This record gives sequence, structure tokens and C-alpha cells, in this order.
Amino acid sequence: MTDFKLQSDGPVTRITIDRLAKSNALSSDMMEEIAGIVRGIGGAPGEKALVIDAAGDRGFSAGADISELRAGREGLERQEEVILGLSEGIETCPALIVTVLHGYAKGGGTIFPCLSDIVIARADVYVSFPEIQFRMYPFLLHALLTRRIPHSLAWQLCATGRALGADEAFGLGLVTEVLPMEGFRERAEERVRHYLDIRASLALGLEFTANAASLPFAGQMKLAGGMIHRNFAAPGVDEAIKRHRARLASKARPS
Repeated sequence: MTDFKLQSDGPVTRITIDRLAKSNALSSDMMEEIAGIVRGIGGAPGEKALVIDAAGDRGFSAGADISELRAGREGLERQEEVILGLSEGIETCPALIVTVLHGYAKGGGTIFPCLSDIVIARADVYVSFPEIQFRMYPFLLHALLTRRIPHSLAWQLCATGRALGADEAFGLGLVTEVLPMEGFRERAEERVRHYLDIRASLALGLEFTANAASLPFAGQMKLAGGMIHRNFAAPGVDEAIKRHRARLASKARPS
């Protein structure tokens, strides 16, 4: 395991793509190994977290390693197999998944942000699907994109290969928040810690999102009412409310 770093700290697992000589391109072996790590993360929803980032300053990932296609159909089938396995592993992982993006995220490298719960991006990020320049339509990536955006827009991006800037990706919901370039690493770590701290509540929000989509409005409201009580009992909620009330009380005291 030389092309990514793995760090485990209690309930938090961090995977850092580190293949700078190849612009952080993802080899099939890398994707297979990462998929195995992700599948090994157990626990209840909100109990654990997975953070995915990348080394270097230029970019997050140039995508799946195109040099593997020199093996012809065999190389293509291998990439298809591991991309399907990695996507399934991320999709079914019970942990809160946070991806930190900088620079470029291209092609297969967008698997992570497309399937993450939280995506923190540097202001210079651009997301693109350049496979069409090789006359290859990125079918798997189109399917991944539709987890976040309509088919018509996924078609536009995959058919043209045009890049999405950070602000547009934010507007479409592919990115959760955009941070300035200056001091990005430090600010991103602060935001990661924040999301990890509230992961139990976010897990309930994700559960509501998944279950409410197929319900009529009245059903959504009924579901929401029940989940409020579950959220109130989540770790840290009572303490956070007490701290907030103490802050309000201190501001109300005459100086």
C-alpha cells in the first residue's frame, strides 16, 4: 500500500490518496484495496466516520489510471469491476463519509464526492468527466452523478466533458461547502472536525432524506415529528443546548 495512506483514530478512518507521480490517478489495485477498507467499516449509522482526501497541492485525483487500458478489454473489465465494487462499498457504508477536494477531480476520481455525505472543496476546484475525448462515454460516472443531479445534466457533463467550477458544483449540490484557498488545509480540518462531532445527528438527517422521498407531504411531516425526538436523544444535544442557553444568559447580563 504505497499509493494511499491509511490512518485510524478511534471511530474515524482517513484515507489519503498519495500518488503524486501519477496526478493521484487511481489504479485498479488502489480502488480494490480502498473498497476493502470501506467495506470493513461497521457499526451503526452515525457511529463511525470516513474521511477521504488527497496529498499534494495540484489536485485531488486525475481519475482512473488510463494507462491500464493498454491491456485492452482485459484492463477495461478490471477497471469496471473495481469501480463497481468501490461504489457499492461507499454506498452501503454506515459511516458518515466526508471528502475534501482541492484542484481537480476528474473522471473516476469523482466516485468519492458523488457518493459522500459531505464534500468540502477548495475555491479552485473543478470537476470534470473527460472520458469523451477518448470517444468513451462514462456510463458508470453518469450513473454516479444521478445520485446528486438529474439525468439530463449528467448527460450534458458526460457528453461534453465540460468542467464544473467550485461555485457551480456547490449550486448543484455536488459540493457541500466551498472554502477559500488561503489556509485551506487548516480550515478544512476545522470543518471536518465539526461534521464528525455532529455525525449522529447527520445520520438521522440522511435517514429522513432517504425515507421521506417516497412519502406524501403529510407522511413526511409525521416522519419528521418522530425523528425530532430521536435527534433530541442523540449524543451531545442536551449539552449543546445548555451551552447555548449559558451564552445567551451571559450576553443578557448588564455589563
